[in-house]
Amino acid sequence: MPLPPPPPVLEVYYAPNCAPCQLELPAVAEFAQLPGSRVTMIIVSEEEKAREELRAAHPALEAGAVARITDRPGDVLREAGSAYGLLPFARVISREGTICAKWSGRLSFPKAYDMVATCHLMSISNPPR
Repeated sequence: MPLPPPPPVLEVYYAPNCAPCQLELPAVAEFAQLPGSRVTMIIVSEEEKAREELRAAHPALEAGAVARITDRPGDVLREAGSAYGLLPFARVISREGTICAKWSGRLSFPKAYDMVATCHLMSISNPPR
């Protein structure tokens, strides 16, 4: 019997100087603890400080973090799909590798759950051929 496909990935863009980003960390940490969830934190500035804050929120957040540090973090965010290149920003990547949900603003646990669930349902409804 083949293994089930991996669930969508919740990508959360993060910077230590973003107060709403810091406020959403408990919700993201709670979501990351769900069985089968996949969360990637994208650090856009101050990597060392960001990793420290992520580790304090939950070790899994820091362990799965990826740094995308540039002189222009807004460009990283725009490339990811943020219309204005501003934090806070999150998106969900489907198992097929496409962006299937985006969110600008403070992320809550219910919002993260809904975004990932919607992408999962889209993948089930449109299986790869």
